[in-house]
Amino acid sequence: MLLPPNTNAPLAVSIRSDYNGFIMRTLRQCLLDADLVRLRVIARFWDVELTASRRLDVAAQLAEAMTVPETIAAAWEALPDEQRQALEALLAAGGPVPLKVFTREWGEIRAMGPGRMERERPWREPVSAVEGLWYRGFIARAFEQGTEGTYEAVFVPSELREYLVTASAPVDAIALSPILEPAYVRSAGDALLDDACTLLAYLQNERVRPQTDGTWPARSESLVIRRLRDPDHARLAFLRHLVRGLGWLRVTDSAHLRPDPGPATDWLQSPPGQQRRILAKTWRDDPTWNDLCHVPGLILEETGAWRNDPLIAREAILRYLRVCVPGAWYALDGLAGAIKRVAPDFQRPDGDYTTWYVRDAATGAYLSGFESWDGVEGSLIRFLLAGPLAWLGLIDLGAVIPGAPPAAFRLTPAGVAFLGLATAQPELEPGPLTLRRDFSVLVPIARRYERFQLARVADWVASPGLEEALYTYRLTPASLERARQQGIPVARVLEFLGRETGAPLPRSVEAALTRWDARGAEARLERAVVLRLASEELMVQAMSAPSTRRLIREQIGPRAALVRERDWLRLIAALGEMGVVPEVVDLEDALSEE
Repeated sequence: MLLPPNTNAPLAVSIRSDYNGFIMRTLRQCLLDADLVRLRVIARFWDVELTASRRLDVAAQLAEAMTVPETIAAAWEALPDEQRQALEALLAAGGPVPLKVFTREWGEIRAMGPGRMERERPWREPVSAVEGLWYRGFIARAFEQGTEGTYEAVFVPSELREYLVTASAPVDAIALSPILEPAYVRSAGDALLDDACTLLAYLQNERVRPQTDGTWPARSESLVIRRLRDPDHARLAFLRHLVRGLGWLRVTDSAHLRPDPGPATDWLQSPPGQQRRILAKTWRDDPTWNDLCHVPGLILEETGAWRNDPLIAREAILRYLRVCVPGAWYALDGLAGAIKRVAPDFQRPDGDYTTWYVRDAATGAYLSGFESWDGVEGSLIRFLLAGPLAWLGLIDLGAVIPGAPPAAFRLTPAGVAFLGLATAQPELEPGPLTLRRDFSVLVPIARRYERFQLARVADWVASPGLEEALYTYRLTPASLERARQQGIPVARVLEFLGRETGAPLPRSVEAALTRWDARGAEARLERAVVLRLASEELMVQAMSAPSTRRLIREQIGPRAALVRERDWLRLIAALGEMGVVPEVVDLEDALSEE
C-alpha cells in the first residue's frame, strides 16, 4: 500500500524496538554493502534492467529505480503473503528491530558467500519470510549500540518505508481479562513505611556495625526483624537498600550506623502520600537494585561479559500495569503470558537469550535460550509483583488459601496514583497516642514521626501484623535512662506525651516518672521459674551439688528458689541425678509456644 512521503501513520506492534539514536542508512548505502550476486537478484525482482556491471554502479542504478512509487507498489503486490506479513510487522515497529528478535518470529537468513549463492540460489526457495525479504531488497541490516552492547538490527530503508503503511495497534498493547476475587487477599498497605520508621528507630537506639559486605550481624538482623510488621528477610534487604539509597543513614566514627537527622526527619514528617511516593520512586529509578538478582530460585553469575539493566525491565512492567482497571483482579500468570506474547524482549532489547549466565538454583542448570523465558523473564515478572510492588503497597496479592503462593493481583489506590491513572485521594488524620496506667503507650501506625520520637524514650513491646493498626511501647527505667543520656529529661518526656495524647496524663504515671527522676529504679519485674522442694534438707542438697547449684539463680526461701527460664529443662536432668523426679506445671505449654 502506498502513502505520500513523510506521512505520519500510526504504528503497530507485535515487536518492540528501542532505536533512539539509530542513524537510518539510505537505500543506496544499504545496497552498497551487498555483493553483486544479491544485487542482480534484487534487480530481477524489482524488474530493473541493469546497464552497469561494476558493483558500485549497479547499487546506484538499483537505488534510483527502487524509489519510484509505482515500482514500490508493484514490488509490494508481488510479495508472498508470509513475506508481506513479516514486512508489515517490521514496518509496524517504526524502525530497527534486533535481528535475533525478528528472525525468532519470522525465520532466519542463511549465511552465504557469493559462490554458494550462485550454486544454491536461495532466493528461489527461501527458508523463511525474512530470507525472502532479504533477497528482494526490502530489508537491510546494520549494527546498533544498545544498553546491552552492540547488536545487529534489521530495518526497512527509509526511502521504501515512507511509502509503505500497514494496519496498526497501540505499541506494546497487551490485553488482560479480569478474574474473580481470590479467596484469600494479602494487602501490605503502608507496612513498608511503618517498617522504615521502625528501622530508623532501631538504629537510633542500638549500636549496629555493618560487616564488610554491607550486611548486618545476624543478631542485629534477628532483633530488628522481630519488630517489623512483615518479618521477611528478603523484604528487609530491600528496605535497607532503599534507606541507604535515600541517604538516611550515616556511619559514626566508631563505624556504627545511625539515622542522619536531616533527610530521615524530613521523610518522617512528610504526609503519608509523599512518604509512599518517595520510596516507590527511589526503587523505580534505582539502577543499583537489581531485581533479577533477588528472584528466588535464580543464580546470576557475574562474568564481566554481560549485565542486565533493571531499569528497562522495571519501566516495562510499570507500563504494562497501566492497562489494569483499578480494583479489578488479574492472574499473575496472565500478565506474564500477555507480555510474552506481545513484548517478550522487555528486558533484553537485543533479543539475545544466549549471553546471560543465569542458573536454576535447584538444578544448577543454565537457563539459556528463548525456551527458558518462563524460568527467567516469567520468574522476574512474578517476583516484581509479589516482591517490590507488593512490599511498596502498590498492589494487593490474592491466593487460593492462606500461605499459598500468590496467584492474582490488583492495583491499590496507592498503585493507581503512582501509575498516574488517578489522583491520590485525601487521607484521614490518624488518631492520637494513648498512654495507659501500666506505662504502655499505643501508637497508630500512621504516626511515624511521633513513634520515632517515642522510641527514643520508651521500649518497643509489640508491632501490629498486616491486619492490625497499633504499636505498643512501654516507659521503663532503662528507656528513661536512655532518654536522659540523649539529653531528654523526664519533664520533656511528660510534655511530649501530653501533647501527642491530647489528654491529661494519668496522675499515677506522671507521679511515678517524676519519682524515678529523683530516686531511680526502685522495683523490678522479670520472668523466672520457681523451684519448690519438699524439705529444707533437699534444698541444702540441691544447693550443694554443682550440677544443680549452677542452675539455681537465687534461693528465696527454705524450700524455694528461682531458676532462669532458659535453664528449667537442664534442671530436670540435674534433679534426676539426685534421684528426684520433679513435677512440671505449665512449662511445657510455654515451650511449645516458643
